[in-house]
Amino acid sequence: MEPKALQDGTGNTGAGGQRWRAEEVARLVLGLIACMVLLGAGIEAGFRGMTARDESAARFWKLFAGLAGFQVPGLIMIHVFLRRHGVGWRDGMGFRLGRRAVLWGVALAAASVLVTYPLEAGIMELIQRMGGDPKPQASVEFLRLARPWQQAVLGILAVGSAAVFEEAFFRGVLYKVFRDAGHRRWSWLGTSLLFGLAHGHGPTLVPLTLLGGALAWTYERTRSLMACSIAHAGFNLVGWVVAISGWDHGLGR
Repeated sequence: MEPKALQDGTGNTGAGGQRWRAEEVARLVLGLIACMVLLGAGIEAGFRGMTARDESAARFWKLFAGLAGFQVPGLIMIHVFLRRHGVGWRDGMGFRLGRRAVLWGVALAAASVLVTYPLEAGIMELIQRMGGDPKPQASVEFLRLARPWQQAVLGILAVGSAAVFEEAFFRGVLYKVFRDAGHRRWSWLGTSLLFGLAHGHGPTLVPLTLLGGALAWTYERTRSLMACSIAHAGFNLVGWVVAISGWDHGLGR
């Protein structure tokens, strides 16, 4: 089957030109929601007994099941989504590893760390001064006390599958479908905010929303989801190191 990708402004097919069909986007979103609901119910039922016997082990396996159990099916669903459009990851979303993608990704990761982590620390301090008690994300809190092999497994998920899945969904699908419908500005604002909200942690809402905006901007400039995934992975890698070292309050995402 021949790819249905359209040409972008540079004359190339792929990330900038492929238009997603609304019914396929809806099917993907509903599938991810169903997966999330079923996974949540399954985790609660499946680990109830383990929590009573070994709370630390239960926390790890809950985190692992929550991450891997959502990201892996999510990546499979996105693969099916791409095949339904007659394209693969390379042509459909611009997953091409090249010098430009690496340079953009590393540069954005460094810039994001320098901006978002101090901002997060400032927000945490402000909440404390106002009498609040800001808590780190559950995964961060666990990582500080986890065993080395548990830290390594969760780090691989955060730096690997999480970076690819979240970029494919938020930038590769959601951002692009609304942008191509003629709502570029609202797509940029809406998907950036949704990216921040999806992580479910108040103190990191603003920093992650800004990160989401920067990633969408990078996607526009490079037409490469590889650049975004490298930036996201680098950001998460720094967050993972910070979390296991106890240097700060936040894990990258």
